Amino acid sequence: MVSRAADSNFIGELKNNNNKELEVTSDKLLKILLIEDNPADAKMVQLLLVDSDLEQHTLTVQNTLTTGLEEIKNNDDFDVVLLDLSLPDSNGFDTLKKLISAHPNTNVIVLTGHSDKQLGLEAVKLGAQDFLVKGSYNSELFSKTIRFAIERKKIKENLEEAQLRYQNIFTNSKDAIYVCDLEGKLINYNKATSNLTGYDKENLLGINITSFFEDAEFWDSFLNRILQSNIVVEEEINLVCKDGSIRNCIIYAGKLSYGNFSGVNGFITDITERKQAEKLREDRKIAEKTNKLKEQFIASISHEMRTPMNAILGMSNLVLQTKMNQEQFNYISSIKNSSELLLGIVNDILQISSIQNGKIKFEYDVFDLHDLLANLISVMQYKVFEKNLEFTLEVNPTIPRYLIGDKLRLNQILYNLVGNAIKFTDEGHIRIKVEELNDSNGTWHIQFMVEDTGIGIPGDKIGVIFETFTRIRTKERIYEGTGLGLSISKNLIEYQGGKIWVESTVGEGSRFYFDLIFEEGQEPEAGSVLETLDPMTSFNLLLAEDHPINRVVATQTLKKHFPNLNLTIAVNGQEAVEKVEEMDFDIILMDIQMPIMDGAEASKTIRKMDSEKSKIPILAMTAHANIKEDERYKDYGMNDYVLKPFEPEQLFHKISKYIRLKKTL
Repeated sequence: MVSRAADSNFIGELKNNNNKELEVTSDKLLKILLIEDNPADAKMVQLLLVDSDLEQHTLTVQNTLTTGLEEIKNNDDFDVVLLDLSLPDSNGFDTLKKLISAHPNTNVIVLTGHSDKQLGLEAVKLGAQDFLVKGSYNSELFSKTIRFAIERKKIKENLEEAQLRYQNIFTNSKDAIYVCDLEGKLINYNKATSNLTGYDKENLLGINITSFFEDAEFWDSFLNRILQSNIVVEEEINLVCKDGSIRNCIIYAGKLSYGNFSGVNGFITDITERKQAEKLREDRKIAEKTNKLKEQFIASISHEMRTPMNAILGMSNLVLQTKMNQEQFNYISSIKNSSELLLGIVNDILQISSIQNGKIKFEYDVFDLHDLLANLISVMQYKVFEKNLEFTLEVNPTIPRYLIGDKLRLNQILYNLVGNAIKFTDEGHIRIKVEELNDSNGTWHIQFMVEDTGIGIPGDKIGVIFETFTRIRTKERIYEGTGLGLSISKNLIEYQGGKIWVESTVGEGSRFYFDLIFEEGQEPEAGSVLETLDPMTSFNLLLAEDHPINRVVATQTLKKHFPNLNLTIAVNGQEAVEKVEEMDFDIILMDIQMPIMDGAEASKTIRKMDSEKSKIPILAMTAHANIKEDERYKDYGMNDYVLKPFEPEQLFHKISKYIRLKKTL
C-alpha cells in the first residue's frame, strides 16, 4: 500500500519544544521509503515522523521486498529506505543483501524486531547505514538516526568522490607525485615520476629520492624545513635523470603522518622548458639591446664620417669646375675617387646593418628598364675604359621597357655585380645579359646575368662568397672593398622573392645570375615627369646649416647652377625660424643636427605658423643615412631629404620638383 503525508500529518507543520507552530520554509523535500509488511509497525513510523522535527517530507510504504525494489527502480531519489528484514517474500540478512545488490547506492536503515544489537551491527557491516530496534526508539532517536544516515551517506559519497578525484590527479598528473619516508626512501609515486626520472615504475620502489638531486646535501636542509614548518615548502632544484641529463625542477613537500608512519609527500614540477624560454627571452632582449646599440653606433659613425666627406666631395666637385692644369686635375680626381670609395664602404656597412635589423624597405613603382641599364653603362664606362675592357649589353627585345619594381634596389644589385666584375677583370670583357624566363598575365620573370673574364672563384669559395665580409684574395694582388656587396645583393634579391647564383672557373671568369619578378608598367604620360628648373630661374632659398665648410659647399654648388638664386643663410634652427618669420622663401634646405634648435624642431615650428609660410617645402639635408628607412623626416614636417654627401644633380632635381609643386598649389 502507499500512504502519502500530504493529505494528513506528513507535510505541513513542525513543532518546536514549546509546541509553537513553525512555518516550513525549506525547499528540500525529504523522501522516505518504508518497506514493512506489519501495518502496526508502519503506522508507528508514520506517527513518529509526525512527531519528529524533520523537515517537510513524504513517506511511501511498500509491504514486500519485490514492490519495494520496484519502487526504488521507478523512483531512484529516495533519501532513505527503512527496511524490515522479515518480509513475506524475503527474510533475514538476505533481504538486505538483495536490496543492496540491486541498488548499491541506496541509503538503508534496518528495522529489526530483535533486541540483539549484534544483529544491527552485522547489518551495518553488510552495507546498511544504521539500524533501529522496533519498540525501543522514540521520535527524537528516530529523526536523529534518519538525519545521521543521510549525512553519513553524503560524507561517504564525498569521500568516494574525493578519492576518485585524487586517484585521477595521481594517475594523470603531469607532475611527479611522490611519498617517501624521512630518509627519502620512495614509498609511493605516480607514472609521471617514472617519466621525469627515466626509471621504470617497478624499479623506482625503494630508491632514495636523494639520489636524483644534483646537490647531494640538498635533502637534509630541505627535510629540516619541512619538519619545522606547518605549511608546504618548495625549492628549485636540478634533478639528475637516469640518462644523466639535468632537468630544472621545483619540488614541493609537506609532512605526512598516519598510524605509525612519518614521512613526506609532495610533487615535482619540471620547469626546464620554462627556464629555457625565459633564457631565450632574456637572450633576445640582450640581442635586441645589442643590435640597437650597434645600430646607434653605426649611425653615429656614419654621420660623423659623412659630414667631412660632404666637404671633401663637395669641394672636389667645385674645384673640378675651375681651370686647372692636367696635374692638378689628376690630383683632385684621385681625391674624389678615393672619397667615393670610402663613401661606398660606409654605405655598405649601413646597408648590411639595415638588412640584419629587418629595416630594409622596398618601393615599387614604374621605371624605364632601358634608361636604368643605359645609366649603369654610363656610370661604369669610365672604369671599363681605364682597363681597356670590352663592355656589352644584351636585352631580350620581348621584355617590356616599362616595369613595376624597386628601381633603386635593382640598380644597386647590378652596380655591385658589375663593379665586382670590373674590379676582378684585367683583360677581356664584361657582359650584361637580360633574358625573359616567362611571362604570365602582365607578370614578367626576368633573369639578369653579369659575365666577366676575370680571375674566377675557387670551388671552395663558391659556397661562402655571399656571406658578409667575404673577400677573394690572390698572392699577386690585394683587391679593395669590404666584402659586403654580394651579401647585400643576395639579401636584396631574396627579400623580393628572387634568387642569385654563380658559375665560375679559376683563371677564366665568372657568371653571376639572378632573377626577379616584375609587373608590366605603362609608359608615363607626357609631362608627368617633372623637369629641372631653368638654371636662370630666380627664386628665394633658405639654407639652414651650422657646419661652415658644408655651408660653403652648398652655397657654391647652388650658385654655380642657379646664378640668379637669392640665398639666405641660417646657422641654427632658431635663426631659421626667425628668417622665415621675416622673409618669404620658395624652399628651405634644413640640416637636422644643429645647435640651439635642431632642424626637426625648427621644421615643426614652421609648420605651425598661421600663414602660407607653413606650406613652404622643406628638404632635410642630413648625414644620417638611415633617414630613408625610418622616414623620420616626415614626422618633423619635412617634405623630402637630400643625403650628405649629396649628388649635385639630385639636389637640383629635388629643388626643381618642390618649387614647381609649390607653384601649382
